[in-house]
Amino acid sequence: MNRKMLKVLPIAAAAALTGLSAQAFEFHGYLRSGGGSTMSKNGGQTCFQLPGAYAKYRLGNECETYAELAADQDLFEGKDGVKFVYHGRLAYISDQQQDYESFKADGRDAALRENWIEAKNLPFAGGGTVWAGKRFYERNDIHINDFYYWDTSGYGVGIQDVKVSDTLKFSYALFRNGNSSESATTRHDFRLGGIGLGGFGDLTVGVQLNTADATDAAKAAGQDNDGQAITVQHFIGGVLGGFNKFAVQWGKGSARNLSLPYPDNGEDEDNKTFRIVEMLQWQLNPSFSGMATLIYQDQKDNYKWTSFGIRPVWHVTDYFKVQAEYGYDQVKPTSGDAVNRQTRKLNKITVAPTIVAGRGFWARPELRLFYTYAKWNDAARDLWGGVAGGTAGRFGSDTNGSTIGFQVESWW
Repeated sequence: MNRKMLKVLPIAAAAALTGLSAQAFEFHGYLRSGGGSTMSKNGGQTCFQLPGAYAKYRLGNECETYAELAADQDLFEGKDGVKFVYHGRLAYISDQQQDYESFKADGRDAALRENWIEAKNLPFAGGGTVWAGKRFYERNDIHINDFYYWDTSGYGVGIQDVKVSDTLKFSYALFRNGNSSESATTRHDFRLGGIGLGGFGDLTVGVQLNTADATDAAKAAGQDNDGQAITVQHFIGGVLGGFNKFAVQWGKGSARNLSLPYPDNGEDEDNKTFRIVEMLQWQLNPSFSGMATLIYQDQKDNYKWTSFGIRPVWHVTDYFKVQAEYGYDQVKPTSGDAVNRQTRKLNKITVAPTIVAGRGFWARPELRLFYTYAKWNDAARDLWGGVAGGTAGRFGSDTNGSTIGFQVESWW
């Protein structure tokens, strides 16, 4: 028996034992990476995010390498269409400094993001899916600023997309978060989707109920607050060749952060947040696409955040495009001392000539060069000590700065 055959036999035996076919395995993921410098002050790249804003506009404004590697594997498939599928996802982040970047250093880390199994097409579950484990769950985001405004991911169990009618689908998920060794949260997530509006798109309604579970010591420290949140989202496709999403959200207590899947049992049950999110993605023709968004968030007795951004894209050829991005953020505190109650503002604009794999707003990979200019007001400067992600003081008394660099982004 030759060496080649000896190498092949163990693989064939493993496949026979497990009964898994090569077609049942899928590998996919995401990455972004690059580098740059701060033109006006020298040194490494600076990224601009306004204090109090939940997100920043991304193009030419990301200072880390981030990657996700994910795998899906069919575990069982019945003759009646029932399937059991495994999903796993690892993530990696680093600060883009050296060729060899150890996980042990500050600013670099690896994490298990997903590890779950689903049972699909169960006949006794109304055609829905039963799942359990750690997963991304029904996440909704704005791509141009990476803002996940509706995200209840985590450790849980649930039933998803149970058909109520031809269009209506119901989902329920129970999540469990350990905030500390003495305080935890049970989250109930209810969703009803596919509420048709004739030719005017459809609605999804979500309700989240949080229940705190705390020891006597945690209760005495105020770490036992419950919470509730409601989201109503409208979606319509075919708008300017793309789609439009509009969401209204309200939350209180441990659910007041709305967009983060990390409830805070220390939030008083009277603390409330109201948010409006509008997002338009267009593809007018093969030569012009883009995305625009508007966000308004009012954290009662804390601050108000207003954000507007737009990314127009001009596709010159199938493999080259020029994209620009403008983002504006404003944070107006409604509590605190006189200094911290000043309204903070940030404007950011980026131009990026890009090599891309095809036309269309979502075409990837992209290999970009970029120039970014940012301008902020005195209130932002005074609070920051010099605007900048992790480099406070670099800009001193200045209220503007610019960076230049390159980046790659892809998903598959």
